[in-house]
Amino acid sequence: MREAVYFKNLFGPLIVRPLWRDPFRFFITTVGVALGVAVFLSIQLANRQTLSSFTETVDLVLGRANAVVHADGVPFDETVFKNLLPLRDQIKAYPVIEGYGVETESEEVVEILGTDLLQDSGIRDFSLKTADDTLQGLLPLILDPRGIVIPETFIPDHHFQPGDAIEFIINGQPVTLRVTGVLENKGIAKAFKGNVALMDISAAQSVFGKIGKLDRIDVRFLKDKSFDRMQMEIENVLPDFLRVDRPQHRGKQVEKMLRAFQYNLTALSFVALLVGLYLIYNMISLSVVRRRTEIGTLRALGASPYWIAAIFILEAGVIGAIGSAFGVAIGYFLAKFSLQAITLTVQNLYVSANVADFDFHWSEGIPYFVLGVVLSLCSALLPAYDAATTHPTQVMRRGSYDLKVFRGNRRLTYLGLACLAWAAACVPLPAIGGFPWLGFAAVFFVILGMSFLSPGALVVLRDLSHNLCKRWFGGEGLLASLNLTQNVGRNAIAVSSLAIAFMMVISMSIMVHSFRQTVTVWIDQTLKADLFVRAAGGKHIDYQYTLPVEPVADLKQLDGVKAVDAFRALHITYDNQPAILGSGDFAVLSRHGNLVIKDGPPARKLADVMVGADRAIVSEPFAYKHKVGVGDRVKIETPSGPMNLEIVAVYYDYSQERGYVIVDRRTFLKYYGDSTVNSFVVYLEDKAHLPTVRKAILNTIGSSHQVIVRSYGELKEEVLNIFDKTFAITYSLEIIGIGVALLGLFNTLVSLIIERRRELAVLRFIGAFPEQVRKMVLIEAGLLGWIGSLMGLVAGIVVSYILNFVINKQSFGWTIQVFHPVAFMVAATLFFGVVAAVAGLYPARMAMRQDPRESIRVE
Repeated sequence: MREAVYFKNLFGPLIVRPLWRDPFRFFITTVGVALGVAVFLSIQLANRQTLSSFTETVDLVLGRANAVVHADGVPFDETVFKNLLPLRDQIKAYPVIEGYGVETESEEVVEILGTDLLQDSGIRDFSLKTADDTLQGLLPLILDPRGIVIPETFIPDHHFQPGDAIEFIINGQPVTLRVTGVLENKGIAKAFKGNVALMDISAAQSVFGKIGKLDRIDVRFLKDKSFDRMQMEIENVLPDFLRVDRPQHRGKQVEKMLRAFQYNLTALSFVALLVGLYLIYNMISLSVVRRRTEIGTLRALGASPYWIAAIFILEAGVIGAIGSAFGVAIGYFLAKFSLQAITLTVQNLYVSANVADFDFHWSEGIPYFVLGVVLSLCSALLPAYDAATTHPTQVMRRGSYDLKVFRGNRRLTYLGLACLAWAAACVPLPAIGGFPWLGFAAVFFVILGMSFLSPGALVVLRDLSHNLCKRWFGGEGLLASLNLTQNVGRNAIAVSSLAIAFMMVISMSIMVHSFRQTVTVWIDQTLKADLFVRAAGGKHIDYQYTLPVEPVADLKQLDGVKAVDAFRALHITYDNQPAILGSGDFAVLSRHGNLVIKDGPPARKLADVMVGADRAIVSEPFAYKHKVGVGDRVKIETPSGPMNLEIVAVYYDYSQERGYVIVDRRTFLKYYGDSTVNSFVVYLEDKAHLPTVRKAILNTIGSSHQVIVRSYGELKEEVLNIFDKTFAITYSLEIIGIGVALLGLFNTLVSLIIERRRELAVLRFIGAFPEQVRKMVLIEAGLLGWIGSLMGLVAGIVVSYILNFVINKQSFGWTIQVFHPVAFMVAATLFFGVVAAVAGLYPARMAMRQDPRESIRVE
């Protein structure tokens, strides 16, 4: 009890009172910690919400289904439903039509489910708000061939009531549907953020042109709940091309696809958190420096080293707790921006998703609060240990005090080189479980190696720069360069923090620039057509929207049209992973188009081996993920039997991460019999015909179907615009990381000024002017900024190669050519060094205005 009182008496004068007297530095440190926690929390919340929104929607749409019967990418004959009759004592089956429409006024994509409304409540939860759930209430809904039932939250700001007409674009054509009922906001009404509607199954078959077809059959098990046994029973009575999957199958596929993207963002945000925690280290180091006399006095009077250490660790805990609390609050609001950016990326690269706003409970922020506090406590261990173990006489003697563990020495240099060697050893190793764990380990070892090499880098910079600084800046420059190694501990940590932040900027900039330039070159080499036309499908392209082939074929007769190539694609599952089966006219492609081939014959010779044959070309991501190449075979189940395809080429593609399998259109028609197309391209005799042909397309196909027509330049601009929006969140994380690192440099310089009060006072007494002291501090700040920038530049280039050739390759399967944004790299290095010098303005002013008499009197 007595010891607790002693501890309380020490904590107040040594910690609370100085923090109260120095609110600015306390504020800076707290803000840094808060930003680190906020960034990390916001990314985690946005990642979780993106995935949970999708899985929750899947669960709501499938309801209490135990299994789902479906064909990959195409509807199947409804007579298959009768095959399940022998199992009626074991299962209950619910036929479903699934389609999409675009509400014309808001351009929102709405999923429309056609079900047996009389039976569907047995598997899906829904409750009518405007009618009874009895037969009498449901009959008007069933009998109206254009009737739909919508949620009460259907398309925000649009309050539709029973009897209202809603116009949709379905398969490129305007269709008017009537609201016959409104659902309460529960169960399936909450799916797709309210952008869902129900129809009677016969009406849906008519509206979507699927008479006699079904998209899937949802199945409930009545007795035996074992999925494996029931899967075998159901598969035995169904055609081979139909799949029987768990309801969670699609959600797990999406989760696996998003995992690499989300982990990359998490790693990037964690760097910001670690850089922020450096501020805690610096603040505690500053506390130790400022209270060295009190620490020495207490130690001389018999205070336990453990109590001294505990006081400073607790100070870190207080700062960490306050910063983490604000970080959780800021993170909640920052997550809304992160959610929008991540959702945009997911929609552009992975799946179409309506992500609901997250319902955040403050209790969910507790783990992140605890994480911030624990890491803050850990960051204070070194200065607290130093304060507790330094001999009282050494602590009280001004001039020799510094953190011993960070003095430049060969052991640290060798350890840094060993870390770089470990990073190099991790680079060629394969992914573990499909994820580049060892790639991230290589980046970690680069960061660790750079940190261990920082003291040695300061010594090298001092030796290389002192003559130059003397020649350019006189005595002030010489003193500034020599000061770099007088405070190796704090300077090395400041340089490491700056280097890590700048490394993140440079590596991400090189990666994004390389990716963008690679995509630009790929577009220029691949897209040789003059006009690109697709069915209107809302804000995001999807292969659900189709056009009839007849008017497309008629375009060949137009004046100025050289050739037309139609494209059709289906979402399929291959080896339990999502993929895309596409088809095109290889005769047209070989004559007029182009593909950048990685392995196999050139594009101009593909028609010789592809037209009408059971062969395929696959995209690089597909080949990488499934470990296939030229000469291998892929087997795809189709309504007409298995399609056993020989791979004749692998081509570069950056449009889809899941991968393409492309067959000739004749082969596709042979197995699927579906002549509709998703899009087509037009090759012109002369570009002067472009306005005329565009107008003709809109007057012919556009008169009956809504289409989007773009020229090559317009399509390229749209693709690159989507690309830039996709990477917007990485730019934001970089800016925050730089800001936190500069705060760290600011704190370091203030610490050095306080520690060197006697030295500065002596300089003043021997004739140095205040302006000279100010100049010396600014030069020192600039030198620290430059060494941090140069180390970050070198490390950033190294890490960019790891990102491009290891992490991105193992995550997405893309080969990205490296393009260095030289102008940006030079400008960023210069800017970072200048900003670092600017961060020294306040410490320089502080040193200039210091009273030398007071400093000498204190000593």
